Amino acid sequence: MIVESYEDVIVLSGSLRSNFWETIHTAVSLTLKRHPTGVVIDCSGITEITTEGADTFVDAIRFVEDHDQARIVVAAVPPHVKEVLRQVPDVRSQLPEASTVEEARRSLDLLVEEEDLGKKKRKEPTKAFDRIIVGVVSSDEGDTQMLHVVEEMVENLPAKVVLVAPIVVPRDKPVSAPMPVEEEKAAASLDAGRNQLMNRGIPCDIRLERHRELSTLIQEVGEELNAAHIVVGLASDLKGDESYIKVLRSVIERVKRPLVIVRGARV
Repeated sequence: MIVESYEDVIVLSGSLRSNFWETIHTAVSLTLKRHPTGVVIDCSGITEITTEGADTFVDAIRFVEDHDQARIVVAAVPPHVKEVLRQVPDVRSQLPEASTVEEARRSLDLLVEEEDLGKKKRKEPTKAFDRIIVGVVSSDEGDTQMLHVVEEMVENLPAKVVLVAPIVVPRDKPVSAPMPVEEEKAAASLDAGRNQLMNRGIPCDIRLERHRELSTLIQEVGEELNAAHIVVGLASDLKGDESYIKVLRSVIERVKRPLVIVRGARV
């Protein structure tokens, strides 16, 4: 096994037949000092792997768990390597994986942005604003209607708006797992929404949040911010009426704060 590093990437190549974490650990630690946003492990060059070699990634997961600021994403994992990793339960469910190195980098950057925004919100005094309205984007055409409702609410009674884009992560993946399509859509929706509101003179912050369940995420953010109202923009098409009703019921039952549901027009 050959271990090489450049910038924020560690490249593994050759056969991984035994636990190689001790060697990789040194490279990871040095890379994190230079790039604290996180480390990408490029697995494209692994030609062979055994279950013993897969234990390398078990130790990588434990390292992340033991170090709050450490982030590791594996990238470009060949099919034959994935097949072996699936045989190791801890790796299968907890190892963040991206299709490419660039995809992994983008996801790490978004994770840092999320944490920085969260810290800013918790530290920022809210006394200057009598009310905070939380707007939950759906990253589709329904956001237009949700933003219109938020604008009308603020015009009637001034408030600060916090736009939240939820990333609902499947339970078979770690919460920090890269989800590039969803992340890009969410980031674009947040930027567009913030620009629209701020062009109207409405103070606005944005947050990208990850969770297992949409309803729990909305409830927790609303309580954290002591929201006067929560405006939820639901997608106009949630894969059928049953799915729509299930999501809607879950949000209504879970969220305790004043709640406004906005759905885009259905064709």
